[in-house]
Amino acid sequence: MRRETELWLRTAEEDLLDSRSFFTSRRYFRSAFFAQQAVEKVLKALFIEMAREDPPKIQSVTELYRILKEKTGFKLSDELEEQLFVLNK
Repeated sequence: MRRETELWLRTAEEDLLDSRSFFTSRRYFRSAFFAQQAVEKVLKALFIEMAREDPPKIQSVTELYRILKEKTGFKLSDELEEQLFVLNK
């Protein structure tokens, strides 16, 4: 695994912890924000590993996923794809 991938994944884990913490304290907007950040970073890590190039400099998880899917054939389950669209809002 490339160093850049490890960095993206490490920061995604931190964002997920923050999201859970905000959710527990009923700060739902912040929880959703950090959840989106975590997913974005995981998709960028996947992009590095699977497409073998730097990820695009965009924040939309649905757009990142679409590009990753086109370039590599990576596919989430239908349920997770739907959740990406919810999270992106």
